[in-house]
Amino acid sequence: MSLDAPPLTPDADTARRWAVEELAKDEYREGGTSWLERVLRWFSDLLEGLGDGVGGTAGPTGTVVAVLVGLALVALVLWLVVGPMRRNRRAAAEEGLFADERGADALAEAARAAASSGDWASATLDLYRALVRRLAERDVIVLGPGLTAAEAAARAGAALPDLAGRLRTDADAFDGIRYGHVAATEATYAHVLETMRACASARPRLAPAEAT
Repeated sequence: MSLDAPPLTPDADTARRWAVEELAKDEYREGGTSWLERVLRWFSDLLEGLGDGVGGTAGPTGTVVAVLVGLALVALVLWLVVGPMRRNRRAAAEEGLFADERGADALAEAARAAASSGDWASATLDLYRALVRRLAERDVIVLGPGLTAAEAAARAGAALPDLAGRLRTDADAFDGIRYGHVAATEATYAHVLETMRACASARPRLAPAEAT
C-alpha cells in the first residue's frame, strides 16, 4: 500500500464531511428511488472499490479492513440522517396540533391561500387546525398543551356525536399528511371544509371536557 494513500480509518469530522458531501449530490434529490436505496447503492460501490483496490493489494487483511471501514461509514450515515429525522418527528409530536398561536380566522385564511395555489398539504393541515381552533373559540372543546389531532377529534366528537366519524376521518388525514403516510389532495381539503361547515351549524350536546 502506498504511503501517500489516504487513511483507511477517517476521523469523525472527515467521515461526517464525506457522508454529507455524498448525500448532497443531485442524484439523491431526484425522484424514482428512495434516498436509502441510493445510499446503499453508494456504499455497495464503495465496498466494491475498496475490496478491489485495497483488498487486491493488501490481501485478505486489507479486504477485512475495507469492509470494516465501509460498515463504519454505513453506521455513520444512518446516524447522521435517520437520527435527525427521528428527533424531528418526536419534536413534532411533542409540540402537538398547533405550532403557533394563530386564531381560527388566520388559519382558515392561510388554508384558503394554500388551496388556491394547489398546495393541498398545507391547505388541509391549516384548515384542520382552524376547525379545532374554532371549536375551542366556541367553547365546544378545551385545548391543552401537546393536544394531538386524534385527541381534538375525540373531544369534538364527544360534544358533537353526529359528526364524530367525520372528525376522526379528518384527524387521521391530518396525521397521515403531516407524517407523510397520506397524500394530500383536493378531496382531503374539501372533506375538512365540509366538516367545518357542519360543525358551525351543529349544537354541542356535552360540556367541553377538562384539558388534561
